[in-house]
Amino acid sequence: MNYHDHFLAKPLITMELHTAVLLSVLVAGSLAGKCMDPRLTHPVKGKWSFPLPQEEENAVFYRLNYSLYIGGEEILHHFDFEDIKNYKNYTIKADTYRCEGKPHCKNYVTFVGQLSGKLTVCGTNAHNRAGCWAMNGKNFSKLTSSWTAQMAPQTPVTNHNILITGNQVYSTLPPRTNNGRSTMKILFRKISGHDPLLYTGDKLMRDPEFVKSLVVEKEDKMLSKIYLFFTEDNTETRTLEKRLPMVAQLCKEEQGSEKANTRYEFSTALKSRMICGNQLTGQYYPQLQDIYFLQGKTGNVIYGLFKNSWNHSAVCSYEVENIELLFNTSSLWGSSNTKLAIRPGTCLSSYTPEETSDEASKNPELNEWLWPSSKKTVFHNQEHYSKIVVDEITGLNDMIYRVLLLATDNGIVHKVVELEDGAFNALRIMPFKQNGKLLFMDLDPNTHILYMGTTREIARLPLDDCAAYNVSCTYCIQSRDPFCGWIGGKCESVLKHNRSTIQQNLEQNATCEYEKESSIMFLKSFRDSSTHKDMHATQYFLTCPTMSKHASYFWKNGDTEMEKCDPSDDICKLIINKVTSPGEYKCMAMEMETEHTVLQYKILESKNSAKVIECVWLLVLTIQLLILM
Repeated sequence: MNYHDHFLAKPLITMELHTAVLLSVLVAGSLAGKCMDPRLTHPVKGKWSFPLPQEEENAVFYRLNYSLYIGGEEILHHFDFEDIKNYKNYTIKADTYRCEGKPHCKNYVTFVGQLSGKLTVCGTNAHNRAGCWAMNGKNFSKLTSSWTAQMAPQTPVTNHNILITGNQVYSTLPPRTNNGRSTMKILFRKISGHDPLLYTGDKLMRDPEFVKSLVVEKEDKMLSKIYLFFTEDNTETRTLEKRLPMVAQLCKEEQGSEKANTRYEFSTALKSRMICGNQLTGQYYPQLQDIYFLQGKTGNVIYGLFKNSWNHSAVCSYEVENIELLFNTSSLWGSSNTKLAIRPGTCLSSYTPEETSDEASKNPELNEWLWPSSKKTVFHNQEHYSKIVVDEITGLNDMIYRVLLLATDNGIVHKVVELEDGAFNALRIMPFKQNGKLLFMDLDPNTHILYMGTTREIARLPLDDCAAYNVSCTYCIQSRDPFCGWIGGKCESVLKHNRSTIQQNLEQNATCEYEKESSIMFLKSFRDSSTHKDMHATQYFLTCPTMSKHASYFWKNGDTEMEKCDPSDDICKLIINKVTSPGEYKCMAMEMETEHTVLQYKILESKNSAKVIECVWLLVLTIQLLILM
């Protein structure tokens, strides 16, 4: 059964569609078990975060090297992470206030970035024509170029997209007419740069909501592409979804059509529906949330973050080569003209022939849809993520690993590693002290540092922080985190040590090479001061922290296995109603086919027949448990 038969049903087979969706939910629920949840939690609250001077509900962010610029309500904040105490801010007020009674009647910064080599800020200008200000020394000066009116919307909550590549600027905001009103049609336009200043045709997008745009540069610049990611209304009958995730491809250096009255339209603009799901299981995630472009060591890949109606999330990847192949080979939906000399979407150094540009303008959608690599998701979970970035690192086995950083709306990050046997959710990181909505997440791939921003705080997270796994060699190795390895009795960054001296094993049945490094190395003992004359009638209550959510926990008395623990509990408990003789009780963890001792109790008999309990802990484990409380 193919995808069309399975759940792209027409109205006559609506029942089959609902059945497939139900099966999709059941499968998602069964697969998104504990292996999809983070293995460990790393509560670094405040360790690398800094509060904003005031809450900024509509903040926009721009990273420049080790600095973050945050645009807010008539202000630009500047944090330099190399000198975090050297905080600066700049006041940027609206020119005039002519919007009494309207919401957002101030200058809300909606863009911060580099234009013509200068730090530039653009804002709503209190519902007036948008304003842009460029840094001149230590101050900001107003820009007078007419195209800056398309750099910011009238309100900070208006969906729009700005793309800057070199000296070329693109915007989805409509231009203003002579009477000050905006044209209503939402198009993608080049508003500054070398001629021609092209715009997309009327049929390319239907009430779009923009997610992201990006440029894929080629050695032959005439083949460079712009990709525009958005959702739009579904007016066709190919699927029952009300809104569809789409990707449009445009030739960045195209010259326009040879047809005079459409000369300034993008003649190469085509689009395709994006599919994120598993064709075999029927899982399907139709709502696009975020896009990340990875310029990887083995090729360029676009990662898409999607969700379904139940707010369950999935990540799908698309090789750029496969995207280009699709746009170069698929026929056009609704088109019957298959004998064109130049196929629509072809990048040319001259004008696009009239019959080719006409066909693209009338029928801009591809007949084939964009499926993810291997026709399945990279990772899926019942968690609701809102942002994604992807890093890449070479492991000690010389294999290249990709690490997904997935963030929820409140700024909690899941660190997911792509491995040969599937994606592995290694870590849950809690970077922020205060509750705030996540607005920004960006990666510096050179330093492997993640930058984040909420309405209340900013944070800077080194991805090679291995403190969460610094319990024992076993805990370190079983993290399967390609940034981390075991050396000198600690879990350390592989980026900061000689590769030949550090131990790392990313296999599913990972074990430690040296037994002495996998044994308990830090011990803490205590003796219970309470006494009972009749030790045989004493009740004992033993507890053990269950740090790894991927492990199974159980108790042993000597070599005899006793009770198993409920995996949903944070503490593994054991109640001993009666002890007939002194003995050793161990809390065991089974993970990745490896069994190891987490904690052990020894019930001893003292000379005066009183009970004595000796508890052997991993010191680091104790510290982490206290942090979690």
